[in-house]
Amino acid sequence: MIRPLILASSVLLGIGLVAPTMTIHPKAGDITWLLEIIDPQSMEIVTYSIVGIIFELAVMRDWFLVVVLSVFSVIFPVGKLCVFWFYSSIDQAEPKALQIFNLANILGKFSMAEVFILSLFIISLKSLPGGTHVQLEFGCGIYFLSVISSILVPIFIKKGSSGFVQ
Repeated sequence: MIRPLILASSVLLGIGLVAPTMTIHPKAGDITWLLEIIDPQSMEIVTYSIVGIIFELAVMRDWFLVVVLSVFSVIFPVGKLCVFWFYSSIDQAEPKALQIFNLANILGKFSMAEVFILSLFIISLKSLPGGTHVQLEFGCGIYFLSVISSILVPIFIKKGSSGFVQ
């Protein structure tokens, strides 16, 4: 039961990182029509994935947000899943297994942090003036399912599920 859940979480995370997460519909209030004539490129609808957002921020040289989003949206979730995979492949009777499980629990504390960071980013975009709005795409839901499934893994481990080495 545990390995299929880890696999599902890994696949969902991979898809969630590259799938469309949000679409930005720029508006400039009453002068939208004018900006569409003067600078049509700035008024184009743009869709981003989580990885796409990080790359776009890197192009803009906003290194603080690049690091924060990379750490909480990519590195922690991938690291946590790597620890789960390693834990599921060793003998749980070994003393080292408990240390690995505790490391996974520590990384698990950051599971909702990546969702929090993403939500802050979306909220900040939704508050843009002129009627600009953000539409969430299916990648956001897939990413969220990955987070939820990775939260369930340690719960099943604590309950003593024996689905590891089969």
